[in-house]
Amino acid sequence: MENTELFRLLEIPEEVEKQLIDYGNTRDVQISDAVTDKIMKRSEWDEGIKELQALLGDDPDGMKILWELLNIVREYSYEEYVRRNIPDDIFVVTMKFCTRFLQEHYQTFQTYKFIWAWWFPRQISLSEYRIGALEYEFVEAEDREIAVHIPSDADLRKESVAQSIKDFNEFRKRYYPQWETVKLTCETWMLMPELKELLGEESNIIAFQNLFEIDSVDYDATWYMGWIFPGVEKADELLPEKTTLQRNMKRYLLGGKKFGIAKGHLTDTAL
Repeated sequence: MENTELFRLLEIPEEVEKQLIDYGNTRDVQISDAVTDKIMKRSEWDEGIKELQALLGDDPDGMKILWELLNIVREYSYEEYVRRNIPDDIFVVTMKFCTRFLQEHYQTFQTYKFIWAWWFPRQISLSEYRIGALEYEFVEAEDREIAVHIPSDADLRKESVAQSIKDFNEFRKRYYPQWETVKLTCETWMLMPELKELLGEESNIIAFQNLFEIDSVDYDATWYMGWIFPGVEKADELLPEKTTLQRNMKRYLLGGKKFGIAKGHLTDTAL
């Protein structure tokens, strides 16, 4: 597969594709196998990305590092998908992670910028897959878990979520049988108990939340702001009110109440 073929397969925006091709044509760095190997290994992801960024130098829009990471996808990830007989459609929708964030940055700031290089090793190393509405990350740690992630474009209707989980269970049974009994967890603002007050029981977010048993809540975490109020970090009167959640959350925060991030696990009787 050529680089341009991959760009088009992932539907990289035309403006970004041009920048990537220009960089590829003038590229004058060599990425060592040692750096690539670190990007493939969970315990060394952060170090590998930092070393890659240092090699690339000035990269204000993230186009250099995006090209380099997509090049690893082309050379390694796709070949590994083929070797494991994992369908191409799963490869495409999983790797479109980068496309989605390019488009979202444009929608918020009217410019293309790739700032998610730190997360991309999950997809590159075949640790995370998108199956239907949701993403599933195989977390190899002292206590194994499969972390469920919620893409911003996820269809959270009950039937869509149920189908995604069903399809994932079939996926791991086929490709990761050794993970078949590992619990599914989720760490997100969408599991915060306060949302029942802010959204009501009829919300798709609440229906999703009800599939999980809450294990912990962190009221000091603030990264929920970027998801609920894209491009905004400070809770003040200037917070947008484009959605019901934004309107209710704005009143909630300006009333002096705290919000945060919760973590839970999928219950055995969830579906």
